[in-house]
Amino acid sequence: MNSIQGQFDVAGLSISKKFLSVMNTETVGNVKNILVNCAKDLEIIDYIYIIDNTGILKGVVSIRELLQSDADIQIDKMIKRKPITVNYFTDQERIIYLVLDHELKAIPVVNNENHLVGVVPYRAIINIFHNEFREDILKSGGIHHHIKEIEDITTPAKRLIKARLPSLIIGLFGGLLAAYVVRGFEDILSSYLTLAAFIPVIVYLSDAVGTQSQTLIVRMIALEPNFSFRNYMSREIKIGSILGITLGVILFTVVFIGWLSITIGVIIGISIFFSMLFQAFVSTSLSILLTKFRIDPAISSGPLTTIMSDITTLVIYFSIATLFLRSL
Repeated sequence: MNSIQGQFDVAGLSISKKFLSVMNTETVGNVKNILVNCAKDLEIIDYIYIIDNTGILKGVVSIRELLQSDADIQIDKMIKRKPITVNYFTDQERIIYLVLDHELKAIPVVNNENHLVGVVPYRAIINIFHNEFREDILKSGGIHHHIKEIEDITTPAKRLIKARLPSLIIGLFGGLLAAYVVRGFEDILSSYLTLAAFIPVIVYLSDAVGTQSQTLIVRMIALEPNFSFRNYMSREIKIGSILGITLGVILFTVVFIGWLSITIGVIIGISIFFSMLFQAFVSTSLSILLTKFRIDPAISSGPLTTIMSDITTLVIYFSIATLFLRSL
């Protein structure tokens, strides 16, 4: 999702060399003549890229702006400076976020010294979007094999089983671990069966807030790789706290009205608050940590993250229940 070299499809693999770049000392009239003479050989015709004598990208001019300008104006005086660019080794999925966010039809690719090395054309952008969308859908289901192998109707059942079985086995052992956690609190459950009735809703809400946090942080990593971790985490904890308090109060009210139990209501309300806060923090931190180690954050989605969330939520829930009920 960000500039991770050597592991993902990078922006540099999708570039085209069929674009128009001119020196920043040219006049609009000269650029128009150049455009007319080489238009048939260009793949990117929406923008003209302005460089200096060392090849460093100085700015961009749209064809519309060029055609509306006087011929004697120096091109450097009308360019859009600091254009949206990506590094050669940037993960190509970042291109999608930038194009959608800034309404671009093509995006220039530069090296570490900001030299223009190519342009990702609209055709390639559409292909990237299509492939990344399919890949993310498969990863969210715990399938991490080649897309075409999975989607091809002629793919043998054996290969499909091999692609899907690993994440399910992880989920199986995770489920057994969750069952072991529940077993450890059998005494509490046998005395207060009402607690068991609220396991699904607490687990679901914790999973949901964790998934939301992970989705948002992955998008942020793609759009703004250099964002402030401290500020983002502070905001996410604040959001998780408010969501936890809101849903905790709702659940407390429901339990109090439906089961006439203040104690159970307090346990469930406090449990959902801490569970949602914890999942928001962990989901955000895990995605950032994976990125720091040059691992695609998308692999943390699916069955693995779900079972981690379920287990920690159950531990929080029953630990709080034990503390409250044994103190009575």
